[in-house]
Amino acid sequence: MSYIVLARKYRPQNFDEMVGQEGAAKTLLHAIQSARVAHAYIFSGPRGVGKTTLARLLAKCLNCEKGPTTTPCQRCPSCLTISQGSSVDDVLEIDGASNRGIEQIRDLRESAKYVPTASRYRIFIIDEAHQITRDAFGALLKILEEPPGHVIFMLATTEVQKIPAPILSRCQRFSLRPIPSDLVLKQLEKICRLEKIKADEEALAHIVRFVEGSLRDALSLLDQALVFSPEGITSQTLRDLLGLLPSQTIRDVANELKKGEPASVLKKINQLLLEGVDLTQLARDLQDHYHALLLEKAGVEDTLGIAKNETKAEAAQYDYPTLERNIRLLSRALEDMRHSETPRAIFEIYALRLAQKTLDPIGLLKRLEEKGSSLPLNPVFMGSRGDLTPSPFSSPPVTPPVVTKSNPQPSPSSPWTTAMGETVVNQWGSFLHDVSEKKAALGAALEDAHVSATEKGLKLTFKKSFQQQMVFTSKEILKPLFLERFGHFPELETAVEIAPVKPPEAPLSPPLPRPSFAEPKQPPMPEEKKGEDTEYEEIAPHQTSSDVQKVLKHFPGTLKREKKKT
Repeated sequence: MSYIVLARKYRPQNFDEMVGQEGAAKTLLHAIQSARVAHAYIFSGPRGVGKTTLARLLAKCLNCEKGPTTTPCQRCPSCLTISQGSSVDDVLEIDGASNRGIEQIRDLRESAKYVPTASRYRIFIIDEAHQITRDAFGALLKILEEPPGHVIFMLATTEVQKIPAPILSRCQRFSLRPIPSDLVLKQLEKICRLEKIKADEEALAHIVRFVEGSLRDALSLLDQALVFSPEGITSQTLRDLLGLLPSQTIRDVANELKKGEPASVLKKINQLLLEGVDLTQLARDLQDHYHALLLEKAGVEDTLGIAKNETKAEAAQYDYPTLERNIRLLSRALEDMRHSETPRAIFEIYALRLAQKTLDPIGLLKRLEEKGSSLPLNPVFMGSRGDLTPSPFSSPPVTPPVVTKSNPQPSPSSPWTTAMGETVVNQWGSFLHDVSEKKAALGAALEDAHVSATEKGLKLTFKKSFQQQMVFTSKEILKPLFLERFGHFPELETAVEIAPVKPPEAPLSPPLPRPSFAEPKQPPMPEEKKGEDTEYEEIAPHQTSSDVQKVLKHFPGTLKREKKKT
């Protein structure tokens, strides 16, 4: 007999074996016991969580020779063919992707009229039902609403939002959730014991993290790992199979970033590239590492039970703002690398930002409250909103404390001071980034302005009047951005820079006389007109054509024509 993969071999054969879907299983059991089985069901949820399995179990309970029953016998022809997915008479499993057209649904509708040949019900299980066309759903609608008494429909889908509302309203819906990690881990350990597979706990935990709640994916990956390493599944063999980086490599990179030395960070990245490390995978693993440290620092229990002492010690070296910022920056790095032709440069830029120091805003405000607002502080923050990252491109001048998105904001009602204005001027580059994210044209207009602090607010001097007008009409956009970053909305004084008019320059030398041209010689008159004088008569404008009148508007004068001789 050919090898049966673990996902098929250990597929649940009754409701008691269902993992992580106790609510749906309990409801269906009560429906069978109380004889309140509906004529149509929809099982929705992510892949590998038991949608088709629940449909098969319900079909077995209804069509078992001892049924309807909550404990099918597993020996009668109906139970065996349903378990194997080979029933062709009374329980039909249909692939919605291959039978999505209106003609196939019409055939199904005609087939539903016939009574079952050997069972109690004629059951149609439609997998990937969301791929059925809208016209085909229309053809299915009538029989789905009022099917014959011997017909039951069961639809399974991963994208329930694509099912038309009239179909949803005629079915009982069960929304299956991803299976919790601890339940997936227990199931893997149970199967490893039954199959006598050697697998360490950390390797199984890696499988659970990788599949994200899909038990079927977990069993498929366990099968693949067993083929990859028949002598036993270890954490290292699983990392090699999945392309994950060694945990020590991730810790080494994290330590380099924590030291904050740009040259060392770039050398470390170059070394990893020479070793063949994929930077995208490195970014993902670093993000997972910082997330694990964040949960460990917060005291969140590890459901997989593999927390180590070194993880606890490392988490104690970080504060919450740093871990939160690192996770957020790595998410942006992955997104930017995906769309960039130079992913290495993008990763290096974000790595340098990760290596920069951060300040704890809560602690900073406490220090200000204890020692007074005159305490000199010198960090100048650059970058996007919420990034507590000092700029590496300029020496930080002494400025008052900066209030950012993550800081508690001072009351907007406190009086505006010149020091606050200087703070805004120093932070103008970051504020322009905030404005550009909200409205690019407004950010461009402000970028072209000269900003200075006044006693009551800011003065903005523009080069063009339309820029001044744009800012004047956009105060409702600027106000929340000012409050979000600085805690104040200053008075905005706007002006347009008027270029000085230069006086005309005196000529260097007297103008040259205009050249005179001789009158062109007239052609000789015919013999019969020699010696005769030509007479002209004046013409009134209204006696001319419309085209001539138009010319007279631009070139006023009198018109004359040659007088005819009588």
